[in-house]
Amino acid sequence: MTTPYGSLLTRDHVSWDWVPRYTVPQTQNPLVVWLFSSEVPPHPRGGLGRHVDRLARYLVHRGHQVRMVAPFPDLGVSSPYSNVSQPEDHLPYAVWDVKDLPNTPSDFARESVVHVHDPTLWPVAKDFSERHKIPLVMTWHMLYGAWARALFMAPDAQFMKHEQMVIRESPHQIWVSHYLLDQAQLLYGPLARGTRHSVIGSGISFPSINGAHLPKGFPDILFIGRLEPEKGIDWLFEVLSGLMASEPPLQIVICGNGSWRTRIHQEIQDHGWQHQLHAVGMIGDEELNQYLMTAKMAVLPSRFEPFGLSALEAMSAGVATILGPAPGFREFAIPNQNCLVVKSPDELSRAIQHLLHNPQQRQQLAESAETLANPWHWSRIGAEIEREYYRTLECGKRSQTEEV
Repeated sequence: MTTPYGSLLTRDHVSWDWVPRYTVPQTQNPLVVWLFSSEVPPHPRGGLGRHVDRLARYLVHRGHQVRMVAPFPDLGVSSPYSNVSQPEDHLPYAVWDVKDLPNTPSDFARESVVHVHDPTLWPVAKDFSERHKIPLVMTWHMLYGAWARALFMAPDAQFMKHEQMVIRESPHQIWVSHYLLDQAQLLYGPLARGTRHSVIGSGISFPSINGAHLPKGFPDILFIGRLEPEKGIDWLFEVLSGLMASEPPLQIVICGNGSWRTRIHQEIQDHGWQHQLHAVGMIGDEELNQYLMTAKMAVLPSRFEPFGLSALEAMSAGVATILGPAPGFREFAIPNQNCLVVKSPDELSRAIQHLLHNPQQRQQLAESAETLANPWHWSRIGAEIEREYYRTLECGKRSQTEEV
């Protein structure tokens, strides 16, 4: 893309660093990990798809065998097995059709774990784990009940009943934030005795840059996320008219898709913002990386986030970031230290104007936020999840011994 600041780097100059940032040796106890997810490349819709793909890549890097189980199995050329797809070159794991799982796969001779990332897939995952006597782990990336509550919506009773059932049936559960775990207890009561609950957030991967240093400048404002009110896209557009009147004209990039897509394109046409506001839709890691390396600030005013992976990625990349009041951000966001937090459109407008005219504070926020790069990297988050697998296997062995 050509901008007022010149052309952004091409794909040949920027690549995404999928391997761990730190030296990670091959595991001495490789597992077969069955990851059940409703999002998997090339069908991700948000943070869930990025999380499971990066977890899978980390596990493969460690020497585990990964079997992704999803409703979207057709990712490439079919293998000799009719029910499994051979992934494209950039996917180092096999993807199985959730409706056609194997009955007696040969790799069941190795220790295995089933890891579910979407409660809608819980029934089939539970049946699969029980049939083959494989221990099961459940990760909660969001709660429907918490989402409805945060947006003041009347929740669907049937779906909340299903969430409650999964929480009570799963013996080993991971929550992506303390906020989400607290919401589970608020909505569904005390957690069942005998279940293990851990809080492990999502991980981030880091870019590798070849060539010259990238100067900051484009865009002035970067928005990343689904184009839904819960992500604060309505707040951003509420303040845009005032911001667009500034001199020099602002350059804004909006990345993502959602129900507001048509409305945004119409607003661009109606106001004549074609040369200032760029709604680029869904983008890949390399495009995202380019924006993160050059943006003056990221504006992510979400009112609901179970965790907030996009915000963590922006902050750890060294971008001054403005966040909304979503409680999930509390896992890593410290207001006025590594980010700014706003609670209304008026506060959002003032915060943007303040950072635009105070490059020194932008730099201070960016430098403070960049320290998040180490504790939230996949080489650490992945290791925590691995430990949960081994603990789950150990608990399963103890239970079998007690039964005998």
